[in-house]
Formats: sequence, C-alpha cells, structure tokens
Amino acid sequence: MFNPITQALDKTEELLGHSPHPAVISLPLGAWTASNILDGMAIATNDHQFDDAARWSMGIGLAGAVVSVATGLRDYGRIDPDSPSHAIATTHALGNAVVGTLFATSYVIRTKDHGMGRPTRLSARLLGLAGGALSMYTAWLGGVLVSHYGESVGTDALPYIRERQDGGDHDHHADHGGLHGRDRLDSHAPLGRHHDMGA
Repeated sequence: MFNPITQALDKTEELLGHSPHPAVISLPLGAWTASNILDGMAIATNDHQFDDAARWSMGIGLAGAVVSVATGLRDYGRIDPDSPSHAIATTHALGNAVVGTLFATSYVIRTKDHGMGRPTRLSARLLGLAGGALSMYTAWLGGVLVSHYGESVGTDALPYIRERQDGGDHDHHADHGGLHGRDRLDSHAPLGRHHDMGA
C-alpha cells in the first residue's frame, strides 16, 4: 500500500544517508528554548509582547515535534529490543512524551490567558521551564544513541553501513568490531566521508 509519509521519509533518508530525526529535532528544541528565554524576558521587563512571542515560539515547537515524533518512532522500531541501545531509546522516547505534554499543557494555558486578555500565568511558565529542563536530558540521551551506538546515523535500509564483520549475526549492535557512531559507516556514505579527509 502506498504511504506518502513513509515514501517521503525513505527519500529523505536516501538523500541524507541517515535518518532525518537528528536534524528535525532542532526545530522543537530551538523553538522551546527561545520560548523559555522569552518567558524570562517577559518577567524581567513586564512587557507582554514577550508573552505573545513565547506563545508563538512554543506553538512552532509543538508543530515541529509532530515530525520529530514520526521520525523518532520510525527509528525506534528499527532498534533490536535485545540491544543495549533499546533501553536508552525507550527512556529517550518516554522522556520526550513528558516534554511534549508539559509544553502542550503550557501552550493551552497561555492561549486561554491570551484570549481573556491576561498575562501568562506562573503555572504556564513553570510548565514550560520544566519541559525545557527535561528536554536537555532527553536530547543528551539522543546524542548518546547517535554518537555511541550509531542509531539514526545509518539505517539497515541504506547501503552505507559496513558489512557485519561477524558474517551476518542478527544482533548488529553486539560488536561492530569495536566501531561506534559514524565509524560504522562506509567511507562513501555522506557522513562517512570524514575517513577520506583524515578527520
């Protein structure tokens, strides 16, 4: 069955040489960080225009999170449940679900306050701050998955990952000959070119 979302993700992976997830998460993380900063400026200056900007930025982050969730779940489904990275990926996913819930709740409260002509209440700001703080931890977990375990760097659907050195063992996370992250990639892969440049 034709699935335009899956087809679009497949084409993006072919173009990038790796999952788009590490790239698309920049939008919600950046927008939510900006929203936290704008909240601080609103408190410091008592200028409600910062409240409006914080609300808009938070909404943009939530929209971007939809794409992040789609690509993240796709990557998560490809991780061997028996691999060490699976538990980290599960914590990463559940943590991000909490992050999204905190920001979504904060956004709803802000929207109601704006509709009633009131400044953003403290509870909405605290929820946003909690979401921002937790997102730093979940983003770090995502970095561990990419840099240490090589998740999202190259998928089994792409031709770039080196042939398993053990001759085809089903657990492709077990050894890799001591290789991690981008070192798992063939030198002809987009992210593997650092081998040719002597990096």
